[in-house]
Amino acid sequence: MDNVQARVLTASHTLNDITGYSAIEAIKADNESLEAQLAAAQARVRAARQAYKTSNTRRATTQREVTTLLARKDSWSPSDLERFTELYRTDHVLEGEVAAAQEALTEAEAEEQSLGQRLSAGILKRYHEEQIWSDRIRRASTWGTWGLMGMNFVLFVALQFVAEPWRRKRLVRGVVEEEKAVLQEVRDELEAVKRGLERTTPAHGDGVPLQPPPPPPPPEVVAAGETTTPSAAAAADSAPAGTWRGLLSDPRRWPRAAADLYSERRVDLRMRDASMIAVEGAVAGAAVAGSLAFVMVRRT
Repeated sequence: MDNVQARVLTASHTLNDITGYSAIEAIKADNESLEAQLAAAQARVRAARQAYKTSNTRRATTQREVTTLLARKDSWSPSDLERFTELYRTDHVLEGEVAAAQEALTEAEAEEQSLGQRLSAGILKRYHEEQIWSDRIRRASTWGTWGLMGMNFVLFVALQFVAEPWRRKRLVRGVVEEEKAVLQEVRDELEAVKRGLERTTPAHGDGVPLQPPPPPPPPEVVAAGETTTPSAAAAADSAPAGTWRGLLSDPRRWPRAAADLYSERRVDLRMRDASMIAVEGAVAGAAVAGSLAFVMVRRT
């Protein structure tokens, strides 16, 4: 089972290489990678923006507290002076954090924009390559349809002008050989009867002469009767009786009719009927191939 799956995958890759779909698969893989990178970049942008907002909020709070202390500078106590010094140092640290957060946010937004542009370009490139591949497959399917129609025509000509005459000659040769064998058997039997009559004629002496035997029927009649009667009887026994309407209305006769479709019964068929059947088969094959090609073209 694993070997079959490996062969199927190998055949699929080979078919993609032949039709040019491998390049589209590579573009698709690149786009998927860009989508993952873009999602990660967007997450970094959100984190950088949140850090920038937090740093700005903390610095704004520190600056408001410093402003409040400066408003009552004349009444400072030692603890207020110490708090002012601490707030001043904190504001200086927060200023650096805000600048770093702003720089990180700018870089994250630039990276996000670059990845978005690359992803858009990759999507457009994939669409363009798929259009080219679709046009190539459509042209190949059109030529394939014409090839199938030509093959059907060649097969029709070969069957009508090569295979069918050869089959008829072979059939006629077989029938002639069978007729010769039957005629020879009839001649042998007639000779045996004649010799028997010649041996029995002198035994009657001077009595009433025997009546001569009736003349034998012509060999053609005997051969025709012996060769056609069994086939006609077999055909009458094997052929389903009644009309098609009666056959369709009686389900019990369906198995016999179905078995008769692939039986050994011989039927009398004119050359014109055989030609019409072959032409109808070729037209039906061309119509089916054209319909399939039209459906494939409409889908692509």
